[in-house]
Amino acid sequence: MGISERKEKERQARRTRILNAGVRIFARYGYHQASMDLIAEEAELGKSTLYYYYKSKESLLLGILTQGIKEFFEQLEKTFSLQNDPLEKLSTTIDQSVAFFERHPDYFKLYMYLNVHPSFRKKIFRQIHPLLTQKIAMIGQVFQEGQEQGCIRDDIPANQLLSLFGSLVMGMGIFSGAHKKTEGLKQQAQYVKEVFFQGVKKPSNGT
Repeated sequence: MGISERKEKERQARRTRILNAGVRIFARYGYHQASMDLIAEEAELGKSTLYYYYKSKESLLLGILTQGIKEFFEQLEKTFSLQNDPLEKLSTTIDQSVAFFERHPDYFKLYMYLNVHPSFRKKIFRQIHPLLTQKIAMIGQVFQEGQEQGCIRDDIPANQLLSLFGSLVMGMGIFSGAHKKTEGLKQQAQYVKEVFFQGVKKPSNGT
């Protein structure tokens, strides 16, 4: 590994360290009560180092949300590339969502808080909306594929099915904190699959 590659790897490691510290501090104190000093201390880095990577608390928040979206959908894209069955892809989406909620419970809490906060919704979500829309379209395409292949009912528009599906998946995230054990969230995911797929599958006789 060359010097430039090693330095880039070190920079990326520090960036990840800062993002993880930011999530923990925001979840612990709330966005408004959190400070860059607390985040630097949590990350065990100097404040000047923190500001080198993120010029403000708002830019750090944007970095956290963007990183979470990229992490989730990059893994989903890899899995989709190995699958052909639309229903299998949707099942995978549920499983990977559960895994993400388990790995990043504080991230999801932060995401949901900011999603309903008027000022942040206007400022932050406006910036991540293009990326999020692009990634979610990938799941919408799965519903279209399923309708074209005849395994998903086509009397409901694909965008409406996507909206319903998203609500169920996000609902698992909202209540993920209520499950004291991992098994509880996984059991809920199984129920979501059974209920949603029973309603979305096209009958084998085509009626």
